[in-house]
Amino acid sequence: MLKRTPLYETHLGLGARLIDFGGWEMPVQYQGIVEEARATRTAVGIFDIGHMGRLELVGPQHAEAADWCVTCDVMKLGVGRVKYGIFATERGTALDDVLVYRDTDRTHLVINAGNRDRDRDHVRAQIAAKGFQAEAIDTADPAEPLLGKSFLGVAQQMVALQGPNSEKLLQRVCDQDLSKLGYYRMTRGKVLAIPALISRTGYTGEDGFEIFFDRKESVRIWDVLTAQGRDLGLAPVGLGARDALRTEAGMPLYGHELDLETTPLEAQLNFGVNLDGSGPFLGKEALLRQRAEGMKKLLVGFEVDTKRVPRNGCTIHESGDESGAPIGVVASGTFSPTFEKNIAMGFVPPRLSAVGSKFDVDIRGKRHGCVVVPLPFYKRKK
Repeated sequence: MLKRTPLYETHLGLGARLIDFGGWEMPVQYQGIVEEARATRTAVGIFDIGHMGRLELVGPQHAEAADWCVTCDVMKLGVGRVKYGIFATERGTALDDVLVYRDTDRTHLVINAGNRDRDRDHVRAQIAAKGFQAEAIDTADPAEPLLGKSFLGVAQQMVALQGPNSEKLLQRVCDQDLSKLGYYRMTRGKVLAIPALISRTGYTGEDGFEIFFDRKESVRIWDVLTAQGRDLGLAPVGLGARDALRTEAGMPLYGHELDLETTPLEAQLNFGVNLDGSGPFLGKEALLRQRAEGMKKLLVGFEVDTKRVPRNGCTIHESGDESGAPIGVVASGTFSPTFEKNIAMGFVPPRLSAVGSKFDVDIRGKRHGCVVVPLPFYKRKK
């Protein structure tokens, strides 16, 4: 049976079309993917992200434990800062990607919905194997026995606001001065007088916020934000528009740009990998070897000369070679609501990774020409 967030009935009431996403019954769209994506780019979108996994590492060595498990440098991360990183395997490949939140007395980790149980068990196993004085609390699970030690003391829900009007909307119901909260920062505060963790990150390329709060308050917070955002152009946004937005922003989705056979270096996510720091982390030696030896594949963004969208799994071929074997594969592709054309990301040999390089993609048995363009496709004006 598919899992549901506390906002399931709310989505039904809004006429959402629901799909299976990582074992969760989630809204893929409400009014339409293009309309929802454009509302996020021009106004503000509200997203149910309660399906995402959430861990809190507590104890005297919470930061050291996170530093070992994640590829980014957690020990040098200042309190109140957020950093993107990877759970790597010993081979350096990606178990998952993760956002790390450095709090005063704990470290928060946000992980992908489909990997929640695997990631939690992985972190707990690493803590035990290395003997860290720390515990990993699954704050997304209402049955978690350690919830009393968590920041809120209860199971959490998450809602995101994304778009140029997101600060104005959240400020109407938040006790913190959000103008002082920088990008990739977090703070403790209250939303509608409800204790919450508030972060300023996002998965769309826009300015935005994530709110962590008691899951029992889910409907109230969603409804008030929706009512408060009507004059700001707010729209509920489903997974379809979210995928188009994150692709425009060149952001990875686990199972597409990252997986157990792909390293973060191959996915061009070097900014989330601290290879030059002195501290060890799981998978570091393998990634150092790969950097020294060179990559066999690299992720690129490209545009395609056809009305057909190249989807995950479509094969990439040498330009003009109608019969040759594949030389790469498409990771993600979508129609871009912002640019009104088809865009995609895929893995190619390094010799074809430079901007302007050309190759073909096979879509339903027909080859179409492609050209490599800079990533991200979309970058907001600041």
